[in-house]
Amino acid sequence: MNNFAQLISCKKKKDLEKFCKSESVSSPEFADFIAACMSGTMPLNHAMKYFDYVPPHLETRDEDWTVLNSRNASERTPDENRVIRRIFKTHAERKYRVGHMFFSKELSHPIKEWHFAFFELDELEDLGNHWVNSSHIHFVNCLWPKLYCQDIWNDFVLHKRFPSAKLHVKYTNRVT
Repeated sequence: MNNFAQLISCKKKKDLEKFCKSESVSSPEFADFIAACMSGTMPLNHAMKYFDYVPPHLETRDEDWTVLNSRNASERTPDENRVIRRIFKTHAERKYRVGHMFFSKELSHPIKEWHFAFFELDELEDLGNHWVNSSHIHFVNCLWPKLYCQDIWNDFVLHKRFPSAKLHVKYTNRVT
């Protein structure tokens, strides 16, 4: 059975936590599950959103462009040099964030069943990410008390924020 399908079929949070500690989800399994949802063969809808995330303190300002287009480097003021450093630091700290929401097809609120898988692209790599067990995705769903599908989705889409409550799920590029 598809491991991502098994992940979302957990009916108790304790079982979900146990699954996340012992199993992994592969890229083909994740893609197959998304395709099944989009084709209508699964009882869940799928929505996806992605964007570049730049920390607010590093966002480019209109006046930054005048510094870039002004005098040569040896003639810049200390403030202008700070602008240049901030702009280049933006590239190092920029994150590409992706969120996949799977939700039941009923139209009433609150939605009874929902699952949110999310990650930054560098978390899909084995090297250089923050989780000790290597490449991974994050996961949260309707088993968390006081978390709601629409709140999670709006916070992600409108404010570019991931939920703080989450589980790590090992992610591989190979079929498990």
